[in-house]
Amino acid sequence: MKRGVVLSGGGTKGAYEIGVWRALNELGIDYQIVTGTSIGSINGALMTMQDYERSEKMWLGMQMGDLMNESYQRGHTMQGFVKSLFSPGEFMRSKVSAGAVDNSPFPEFIHTNIDEEVIRKSPVDYGLVTVRNRDRKPFSLTKSMIPEGLLPDYIIASSSVYPVFPMHLIGNEYYIDGMYHDNLPIDLAVSMGAGELIVVDLHQEAQHPDYEGRPYVTYITPSENLGGILAFDPVVIRRNIEMGYRDAMRCFGRYKGYVYCFQPESLQGFDAAVERFNLFCAQGQAIANLNVKTKLKRSMDVNQMFKLLEKYARGHAVKKEDYFIRGAEIAAEVCGLSHETIWDMKDLVTAVKEKIGSFESYPDQKVFDCENPNALYRRIKALKKEKEPVYLLGCLYHYGKHSDPGYEIMRGIMWSLPRELAASIFLRSVE
Repeated sequence: MKRGVVLSGGGTKGAYEIGVWRALNELGIDYQIVTGTSIGSINGALMTMQDYERSEKMWLGMQMGDLMNESYQRGHTMQGFVKSLFSPGEFMRSKVSAGAVDNSPFPEFIHTNIDEEVIRKSPVDYGLVTVRNRDRKPFSLTKSMIPEGLLPDYIIASSSVYPVFPMHLIGNEYYIDGMYHDNLPIDLAVSMGAGELIVVDLHQEAQHPDYEGRPYVTYITPSENLGGILAFDPVVIRRNIEMGYRDAMRCFGRYKGYVYCFQPESLQGFDAAVERFNLFCAQGQAIANLNVKTKLKRSMDVNQMFKLLEKYARGHAVKKEDYFIRGAEIAAEVCGLSHETIWDMKDLVTAVKEKIGSFESYPDQKVFDCENPNALYRRIKALKKEKEPVYLLGCLYHYGKHSDPGYEIMRGIMWSLPRELAASIFLRSVE
């Protein structure tokens, strides 16, 4: 069975796809088909050439001047370009129709880094998407369908984000970015014979959610925001490469977690903590729901904490360990711990506890001792304005250790501090 890799468009966010590629190499996962749109067509060509080190070096050295003339550098984001295009004045508006950005260096960049002969000889099949501007007809093309000598041109066409960039002329026709038809060409990969798919989506919300959860699809999405689509900052590019690597390693089971990475073996010995965490969650929800006048309609949503715990479930069943891991991640986020570290769970627990410190550091614990709902909400709101989330977590954690809050207090906490509550429950579960 052939395995296909499908790569999304998204400008410099495409560095993320390079990180996924690195993970596939490390895991020994091969592929026979690659399809892509826009930056995905460029990365797809690189993956077809099968030279990871050269490709990573290209990405880390990439500068805005490689793609467009300096005189048009109006910022590091597409939003900056679009804003400049529609600034007051007929002159700027008239330039939109012709393509306002001079991307004349871009073809040379493609010809320098993409070797058509290597791609055609590669055992990996390759496909891309572009759109003919005249009638907006889409073209999903494999390398065998593209005439000899024109492969770089079709890659440029697939990446021509008109009207920000000019249309690309091939023969007598102008072509524009394939994103106007399909920014993530999964169907193309299937039509080329892929029976197993690795889909790399540069959007946190899936562009093709109907493919998520399919048994033949590994659907990889960024665990964090990748930034702008024209962010040429080498720090951002390196960060996104590393994120792609970690996210792919999680998807293939090398690490546990959703936005953090945990060594799987480091969760051994936490079985009792997992059970306690889930018990605390159930008790908290039950207490919050007690004495509610009607369970059909509530004046507030006390389920925000559970939405945070299930944020990355994407409709899949959530296990007890998943809840516990998300609790650990939320605690780490509140405490500002690094996403880039590959964590041992014991080390993360220690790091969170060190951030929180002792009971005496939190004199504002008394803010929660208020049975009047309106007064409690006002107190918490005022404290949130004055203090950082890690301080709120410390207050809530130590308050929970030494108090037995009634249903009104618990409802107020679940509604006002869902993130801090999940983190405090995690801390209590690992004691």
